[in-house]
Amino acid sequence: MVTPRFSYAVRRGIAGLALASLLNDDKAFAQDAVLGGEQCTATFPGAFEPKEPHFAPRAKHVISLFMSGGPSQVDTFDYKPALTKYAGVPLEDLIGEKFAVRQGMPGPLMPSPFEFKQHGESGMWVSEIFPHLAKQVDDIAFIKSLYGRSNDHIQSTYEMQTGQIRVGFPSVGCWVTYGLGSESSSLPAFVVMNDYRGGPLGGPADWGSGFMPATYQGTLFPIFRRSNSRFRGA
Repeated sequence: MVTPRFSYAVRRGIAGLALASLLNDDKAFAQDAVLGGEQCTATFPGAFEPKEPHFAPRAKHVISLFMSGGPSQVDTFDYKPALTKYAGVPLEDLIGEKFAVRQGMPGPLMPSPFEFKQHGESGMWVSEIFPHLAKQVDDIAFIKSLYGRSNDHIQSTYEMQTGQIRVGFPSVGCWVTYGLGSESSSLPAFVVMNDYRGGPLGGPADWGSGFMPATYQGTLFPIFRRSNSRFRGA
């Protein structure tokens, strides 16, 4: 049986440990200890201590938007004129071999229903569904060389976040935190905010630390007032 006095003592002890840790981080102790004639510093390099990168950085902050279930690349920025050329042709007839699908039967090729045009000095192809973004293509880097090793949604999500199709590997945010550290040891270096309708397929493994220490994993921030229509679709 836990008595109120015992519970109060435990809470005070935990608060004291937290205060000592904060004072230690801020170098607020009077002096360092001297053991065996040698001075022992009260502070030590933490897991989030800022580290010098290999190359001089230009970006100070990174916001990664992972839009699971977003529009297809062939309807947005990856113009495929061959889809129009071979519209209605079964893919098996075109490539000369059969391939497996998870359910149903593979149908004929379908081109994008949207019109594409080239924009900017770079001549980047952009769908008509992004008329405003098309004006900024010269300031955007489009990476079209990525491909997945699985047609499963969860495994593909893992691969996007960790580079592997299996669970148990650190996410990209963990590697960045491990490699670069953080300017503050009292704030999370890597935070996660899910859509109000739910998180990505795969759950916490998408921002977990895998085989690395848990201190590097992402900190999930709750989004309050999610019923407010102003925050929906933002």
